[in-house]
Amino acid sequence: MKDPILSIYVATYNHEHYITQALDSILMQKTKYTYEVLVGEDCSTDNTRAVLKEYEKRHPGKFIIFYRDHNMYNEPVGNALDLKLRCRGKYMIALEGDDYWTDPYKLEKQIDFLENHPECIAVSHNCMVIDHNSLPKDEVYPECKEEEYTFAHYFSEILPGQLATVMYRNMYNNPQYDISILEKKLIPGDRVIYFWLLVNGKVHCIQEVMSAYRHVTTQGSSYSATYKYRFEDYRQLYDELLQYAQRMNHAQAIKIAQRMYFKHMIRGMKYGHCSISEFLQHCGKMDGKINCVWGYIVYKFRKDIMHSELWIR
Repeated sequence: MKDPILSIYVATYNHEHYITQALDSILMQKTKYTYEVLVGEDCSTDNTRAVLKEYEKRHPGKFIIFYRDHNMYNEPVGNALDLKLRCRGKYMIALEGDDYWTDPYKLEKQIDFLENHPECIAVSHNCMVIDHNSLPKDEVYPECKEEEYTFAHYFSEILPGQLATVMYRNMYNNPQYDISILEKKLIPGDRVIYFWLLVNGKVHCIQEVMSAYRHVTTQGSSYSATYKYRFEDYRQLYDELLQYAQRMNHAQAIKIAQRMYFKHMIRGMKYGHCSISEFLQHCGKMDGKINCVWGYIVYKFRKDIMHSELWIR
């Protein structure tokens, strides 16, 4: 069978009230391009599996569904990563089981762009933020409002878009790419993907709202609902990003990763997550210490005094 142009992967867990809305938003897509849909049901404790089985009967052959025999959260290869490694498409995109797409031409627009812009590794768009009842929230997603997403945006905690908005070239079936950092289950995972994309190509942002991001912080099992800040998780994240940038010999990525690592360690020392000796131990092994100190001064000035959207240039 000929490989599809696009692979859509849907990782779902405890999404019984939302999963059909997500899958319906895939079926409504109008596109000339071929695509496959891989769904991973990770042993939900609610009725997600039953809902999927009934949905599968109504739409035979539309989805490739993996009903896991055990929860894969603590496995070296988790539910989402297993799906990604199975993707056969030239391009790939995620749609989490509680989000959905709102524009029927979304896939067509994004694939068209990537087909016509080989210099770009990814293309994103805007989203609206909704609550558990699918009603709009008075909340703005921290998405890029410019045509090109850069390391300056990344450092400033601006994202190219929410995960369901970002379509990218399939790095998992291309041996020219070093994807080792994508397989380490670092948290937050979307930050790892966006850093990797910036190291390996250009990221374009379409300034159109084409999806809905469900941001629920008071109930459920989503990342937003269960998130707790963990100093060591982020220290490990920035350490791995820096190592990856150094391995790729990407000067700009190295500079940004060092500044982020340094900023995180300063915060850790300020709030008692690490001692002065631990700060010196971790930051002392980094090159570019002057760059880190100067970068921190610029960051504080632009963020806290100028109140700039971009904390560096």
